[in-house]
Amino acid sequence: MESIVYVGPKDVKRDTVTGSRLVFPRLKPIEVSAEQAAMLLRFEQVFLPQAALKAFLEAEKANEKALEEAKAMADAEAKLRQEALDMTVTIDGDVVDLSKMAGPKLATWVESVEGLDVEAKGPQEPMPDYRKRVRDAVRALDDV
Repeated sequence: MESIVYVGPKDVKRDTVTGSRLVFPRLKPIEVSAEQAAMLLRFEQVFLPQAALKAFLEAEKANEKALEEAKAMADAEAKLRQEALDMTVTIDGDVVDLSKMAGPKLATWVESVEGLDVEAKGPQEPMPDYRKRVRDAVRALDDV
């Protein structure tokens, strides 16, 4: 008799390979005959010898930790991208979306904001770059 462990994705696995119809709860060792163990252990991603369970659990834990770290990094990068694309600023409690302003309207708005020193848009400067300069200048005013 040998102890083998089901490590697949389901909570419970019914043995359909050997015809024994044994029920294998996930991560619980079950005693089977040597012949059944040999047949089941051919499926390395689903069944393991009990001796290999500790190493499998450690590897699974390391994989989960790596996935969590990768997700946290992806979330942080997404947040940074979102902040870089956000063109809203707050002046005197009013939220203004600079991305919705055309060039002349934005230039007029910049002149109306007290203490905002932004160089006028150059003829070759793309509008998105000008908006970013204005946004950054307004946010710098808020930080002061």
